[in-house]
Amino acid sequence: MRPDLNALIVTKLSQLGINPGKNRLYQRPYPDAFDLVPYPTGWRVPDFIKFSGDDNRSTWEHISQYVAQLSEASSSNSPRVHLFSLSLTGTAFSWFSSLPPNSVRSWNQLEQKFHDHFYSDDNEAKLIDLTSARQNRHESVSDYFKRFKETKIRCFNLSISDKDLVDLPLVVLRSYLR
Repeated sequence: MRPDLNALIVTKLSQLGINPGKNRLYQRPYPDAFDLVPYPTGWRVPDFIKFSGDDNRSTWEHISQYVAQLSEASSSNSPRVHLFSLSLTGTAFSWFSSLPPNSVRSWNQLEQKFHDHFYSDDNEAKLIDLTSARQNRHESVSDYFKRFKETKIRCFNLSISDKDLVDLPLVVLRSYLR
């Protein structure tokens, strides 16, 4: 292999945290000090719901569940980062394990890296999904509202007032019932 091509490959691999030709022992992607922060008194590490990156769960759903499961330990940056790997499995755990040493300095940075790597808008609903939701011919009003609510829950980045949101299904119902 040409020396300049070899140097380019080694440089690119190093940027990804891979050091070819060196013994690669695992090193945490966060500073050692994060492991020294004590947990709240009486708090126990929960059995986290796992994110694999291969299922239909969104990154938003996983982060929300993870922070909720941390409960009072979520108030500090360090435990959020330190325990995050326990909420991962499969491809997602491999991703976390391959992050370069000291590449994560805060929870916000880790969360952003996680979204950047795993986020897919395949499961995210948009405003158009809500505005085009119509009550099916033989669907009860209750079932229609339930379906509308389930669609709304999948709108992770929707910016609409509650009043306008309530008006959406009502407009469709009124026109359908006329």
